[in-house]
Amino acid sequence: MTGSKTDKIEIITLRDLHFAQSFALATEVFVHGSSLHKALGVTLLEYCDYLRPSFAAMVDEGLSTVAVDSSGEVMGCLIWADFFNHRYSSQKTPDKFKPLVALTEALTAKYTRSFARGEGMLADMAAVAQTAAGQGLYQRMRLAAEAHARTRGFRFILSELSSVRTLHVLLNKMGHKAVAEIAFAQFEHEGKRPFAAIDSPPSLILSECML
Repeated sequence: MTGSKTDKIEIITLRDLHFAQSFALATEVFVHGSSLHKALGVTLLEYCDYLRPSFAAMVDEGLSTVAVDSSGEVMGCLIWADFFNHRYSSQKTPDKFKPLVALTEALTAKYTRSFARGEGMLADMAAVAQTAAGQGLYQRMRLAAEAHARTRGFRFILSELSSVRTLHVLLNKMGHKAVAEIAFAQFEHEGKRPFAAIDSPPSLILSECML
């Protein structure tokens, strides 16, 4: 039997060696593929400047995973953070990104479970290279990270879902359940509805899975 391309891809903890490639892939995917970022008209340069400090801080937590092929090229990354750190972040937000931050804060506010550090792990962002799409790499990265989370003593996995694909994978295939939801058409920020045009999916969902 001939192995698939993903058989030659290794899933490892994201460290400094693959930081630059992972950051470049994640920012590219989100600027051009995220309906939320496109609704705000975010440019790649703006997003890189905004994301770099928090991306580095999350990677430093040692929870994130990266998929690397036999040549050392990054095929995907999954960036995780301790949910406690995410909920109580004090990062300064540029005006352009304030609607996005307000949206995620509103979603988090609807979640009633509370955690101490080291109890809940949040999948903050995921990116897969186009050349590796459709081969189950996203699920492989998640399973690897969840196994690592168990060894660290985490009890719950949470994810913010804003794409039809991730909704399908997590809720229908991996047994996660939706625990909070914000409809894009009804979300207001400073008297405006910045995400009202997004209809697929029609809402941002927070999902949960017990480890």
